[in-house]
Amino acid sequence: MAKKRGSRGSSSRAHALEDALVSLDRSRGPLFLEKDQEVTSGKVRADGQRDPHCCRRPQNRMRISDLEAIDISRAFSEKPHLKGKAEQVLQKMGRSLMFIGDTTKAQPYDCPLLDGDSCLVHRAAKPIECLAIRPDETFSSEGKRSIERRDQLNQKLFGDRWDYKSIPLLLASYLMDPEGAAVGKSGSTLRKEMQKQKRKQESRRRDEQDPSR
Repeated sequence: MAKKRGSRGSSSRAHALEDALVSLDRSRGPLFLEKDQEVTSGKVRADGQRDPHCCRRPQNRMRISDLEAIDISRAFSEKPHLKGKAEQVLQKMGRSLMFIGDTTKAQPYDCPLLDGDSCLVHRAAKPIECLAIRPDETFSSEGKRSIERRDQLNQKLFGDRWDYKSIPLLLASYLMDPEGAAVGKSGSTLRKEMQKQKRKQESRRRDEQDPSR
């Protein structure tokens, strides 16, 4: 988990984090387009999600970054369909932590974000690598670019104070910190708000250019 730097009230720090979350969510866009193509070709499920056995032991060894853990934690605090689900996820993480150690190495575990056969955060805050990996366990050029962008965002925000860890290890530390970086809006929400604001500004400019409207 990235160490906190300065006071929580630092506006510049908060803005930098929000900008990074928006950029992270923007990186998911091309990957969802690829998933849509895979659905059309019949390579993945109709909802674009992976086979759930890939999210369970012994196959699952997925690791995430600090920025992704923050994004997921924020999604649980403000996305309507995730309201009340955080406690359930924490319980699952507790069970997963019984089988893994506190290390940055990849380890097999049951993903606590798996709800039945579906990912709770698939459209809300999906980890980049989970979204980028293809059915044959490889990554497309677009997937590699999104992963590289994720790493750049973490490096810019946290310097050398971040690393990859298994989802239960990293996510638990943020979900259980009610006053930390996980408080606020997720990247997808922030991005939608920015797009909405941009449309309003464009509409206002058109009205100013054409007084007859």
